[in-house]
Amino acid sequence: MKTNKIIIICCCLLLAAFLLGAAGVIWLADAAAPESLDADRLIGVLITNEYLDLLDEEQFLNDHMGLLLEGGQISEAETAKYQGRLYADLKETPHTDEETGEFFVGKEYVFDGVDGIRLIAPRITDEAGSYSGNTVDEGISDASVSFLSTDTGEHISLKGTIYVASGSGLDCFYFNPVYQSPDGQVYVVSGHGVFWDSSEIPGASWTTKLSENREASTDDGAGSSSGTEVEVTVQLVGSPERTALLQFGGGHELLVKTDYQPGALPERLDILPDTAYILLETTSIEGVSRTLFQRADAYAYAFYCRDDGVCIKQSCQLGWDDPQ
Repeated sequence: MKTNKIIIICCCLLLAAFLLGAAGVIWLADAAAPESLDADRLIGVLITNEYLDLLDEEQFLNDHMGLLLEGGQISEAETAKYQGRLYADLKETPHTDEETGEFFVGKEYVFDGVDGIRLIAPRITDEAGSYSGNTVDEGISDASVSFLSTDTGEHISLKGTIYVASGSGLDCFYFNPVYQSPDGQVYVVSGHGVFWDSSEIPGASWTTKLSENREASTDDGAGSSSGTEVEVTVQLVGSPERTALLQFGGGHELLVKTDYQPGALPERLDILPDTAYILLETTSIEGVSRTLFQRADAYAYAFYCRDDGVCIKQSCQLGWDDPQ
């Protein structure tokens, strides 16, 4: 097991050196191409702060102990043969609709014992039938999940952004591919890590992509294809200490300023009749930033940061036409 840890650490350090030297570029990872449309399909990603160690250590050491003792090297492709799977359980989970306040019970796939952020779009089969679902955990902001189903196949696109507080100490994510087998089982396999300098200034960002394309021939000789694309951007932001909403009149005069603690924006803000525009002012250790919102904007957005360094984008509905 000690040898295994050394191999993993060395691989991570090499990857970190590459990524830090190429900060800002897009890092691409193609999932292993299935042999047919009936093979296991990529349905998303599980993002963790720590390496998801699913290696069958006993079998790996039994097969390679001699080479390891001689100081030999084992390729990543060879090591991948010993990677295991962690299966998810389909569980009922309570939810509350943020807009209506309605309570309901849904179903989603849960990886017990793993602390991670899910961005997945599995096929769910239950007493209601079979349908496409999606799970987007709190750490994902600006999420987009789309399904395109045609006569020739189905394509899934999942996108989102994880905002991280600069200087929080959070400096890596592991992107672990999630698959679903034809019989409906959902599982995750170990993925690759992305590392950055946590002291980078706000605004720095990195994008990770996972993709899979599957093709097959139909009985009439025509081709059919399906595929999945997953794109996650990590962006550093200043850790907010105070948030304020400032309403200005047409002559740029300040009408009212309301201060809030991060995460305490109201669900809806009543706008004064003479307000022409709103500035959302965020104060952080890095300084003060301002975002402009006008009548065409239905919502204002501000960040608050969790203890783990992940920042959540909170929305506030702007009541432009509210009577005063």
